[in-house]
Amino acid sequence: MGDFKTLNGAVELFKQVDGLGNSNNIFITLKNTTREGMKYGVAGGMAAGIGVGILVTGNSETIFGNNFDAILINQTEKGLGLIPMHSKKIVLNNVKVENLEPDLEEYAFIPNDSINEINVKNFSFLNKKIQKIKIKVGDKNTIHLIARKQEKLLPYQEENFGKFMDQYKKK
Repeated sequence: MGDFKTLNGAVELFKQVDGLGNSNNIFITLKNTTREGMKYGVAGGMAAGIGVGILVTGNSETIFGNNFDAILINQTEKGLGLIPMHSKKIVLNNVKVENLEPDLEEYAFIPNDSINEINVKNFSFLNKKIQKIKIKVGDKNTIHLIARKQEKLLPYQEENFGKFMDQYKKK
């Protein structure tokens, strides 16, 4: 599949789904599996009313149904482009970047005017290298993610996620 490990490769993936803007800020996030609500899985996401009254283009069921291991995000001037990623290997708790494959058919785009809130904060007071991200879309849809400030295999992660974090982290 597509190579997202270089910035040029990641840009090419978003180009294939018509997900590039005039400004592009690409970084990777992982599903936050430590959340209490995660135990309800896809059924909980379905019951929450996926995509109701929200102008999300593409396949929002994958995103709001938590049917992904990671999401490659492109923050543009118009909103967030989301490419869900799935692990090639079954893992119990730690998804490894080297095992991820992008799923271009499940691409979704959330325009800025559909995003109610984006919140970035430390995963815990002991671990500031990992950040929790909450993206609230509409009344009932929230995406809970985590992101590492640095990813060894993704040289663009530290700079690009840093820009996103600076924009949404409470100071």
